[in-house]
Amino acid sequence: MAKILTLDAGTSAVKCSLFSENGELLGACAAEYPTYYPREGWAEQREEDILSAAVKAVRELGKRAPVRDADCVGLTGTMNGCIPIDESGKSLYPNMIHLDTRAQAQVDQISREMGLERYYALTGNRPDVHYGLPKMMWLKQNEPDVYKNAVSCVNTKDLLYGFLTGIWGQSDYSDASLFGAMNISRRVWDDDVIRAAGADRAKLPMLRPSTDVSGRLSAEKARLLGLREGTPVAVGAGDGPATTHGSGVFDESGAYLTVGSSAWAAALSKTPRFDKSQRAFHYTDIDENLVTVCGTVQCAATALDYMLRDVLNITDGQGHIDFARAEEMCRQSPPGAKGLLFVPTLMGERCPWWDPNARGALIGLSLSHTRADMVRAAYEGVAQELNLCVQVLRENGIPARRLILSGGGMKSAVFREIFPSVFGAVTQLHLNPREATSLGAAIAAGVGTGIWKSFAEAARAVRTGPDVPPDPQMKALYEKHAPVFSALYGQMKDAMHASAGFTAREVRS
Repeated sequence: MAKILTLDAGTSAVKCSLFSENGELLGACAAEYPTYYPREGWAEQREEDILSAAVKAVRELGKRAPVRDADCVGLTGTMNGCIPIDESGKSLYPNMIHLDTRAQAQVDQISREMGLERYYALTGNRPDVHYGLPKMMWLKQNEPDVYKNAVSCVNTKDLLYGFLTGIWGQSDYSDASLFGAMNISRRVWDDDVIRAAGADRAKLPMLRPSTDVSGRLSAEKARLLGLREGTPVAVGAGDGPATTHGSGVFDESGAYLTVGSSAWAAALSKTPRFDKSQRAFHYTDIDENLVTVCGTVQCAATALDYMLRDVLNITDGQGHIDFARAEEMCRQSPPGAKGLLFVPTLMGERCPWWDPNARGALIGLSLSHTRADMVRAAYEGVAQELNLCVQVLRENGIPARRLILSGGGMKSAVFREIFPSVFGAVTQLHLNPREATSLGAAIAAGVGTGIWKSFAEAARAVRTGPDVPPDPQMKALYEKHAPVFSALYGQMKDAMHASAGFTAREVRS
């Protein structure tokens, strides 16, 4: 039976997983690496940390699983980054990851040069501070020597591909579509967008299908990792499209929701669904005949963890969050948390507000509220922020009546309980929710090498639990809760911006 090894460079760790062709997880191991926050709005990771973690994860997994038997290697990683590299693949500047919001001036430049409507029509996205193109522009304007010496600007999984194969400056259509310079309909770098940005097309990576397995594991890296020289390595996909297929969605009939550090609701479409308010965004699927229509929450588990650990100090003796105690406390508070509302926009927000200056808040606090109410408000705030994304899909013709749930955040029993009622949808839990992204990377490699003949056949390897319908009473309550929550951003926007502006002035002084 064929085996597929995968590497997933996530927000906090590289995960190495080994799958059989029937989707069975044969083993997994993760190695963490840090994110650096040197200034307000900056979020960076270093190439050496990512690659060291990848080596450690593969070698550790090799002690407990037959990684040398892998027939191919699949890759995935966080999107929206920008890593300038030289000809040898050496990073010339840290990766400005998806959480980084420093490039607002460059976003404003794109908006002035092109106009929001034209840019959205070309790329399927709005100009946004999280994307790679404005970060590339920031480098040109603020680190000119770095920009001059860079031969390509890539993402995390592209680093892994170059490291394993020795072929640098390659990427796939999915990562390119969220870099901010690709024509979503034609699947090519768009000259008009690049010209408006003042960027150099030559510094953008060469694009290949996610299923391209022409790269081979080099002899040097095979010895280092304990793998076989010449093993096919797929170009891979960003974590979004990998999660789509790893969640079992392969055509227009499905939709899913995944919760990790960030979170998103998504579905596939043969054509872009151009939202009149530009709230939904698009990226190319692993299957190049399809695009993903998506709404993303910037801080999901990140916001929840911040509340539980840093604000409420629900931790064990080692400083780790005590999730069992947190969820027990959550159940001590009634649905709706007695009117207490948590807004989880701690690092700006994407869908539906697209506002890098959005900030978090705890609203409605009174002397009657307990820590248990605050815990429940934190869970419900993340759920309602995601519900805004689900509603955007529905308003653009995607019913989302059934959602497959994946991602590490689905270890939460509270989320599993409240999601059907908050979203008003039947949910199915992925039986390996933390492995959905890695399984999607395996699917891209497996289809590329012929282990599976099609994406539909590969989807049979995905295993989900039974249907969980909404609870009628909780659904009715959350339907009243949702408009109260969704109104908060508009009511607090000026205060959020004043807070962000004050912080920026203080940092500059």
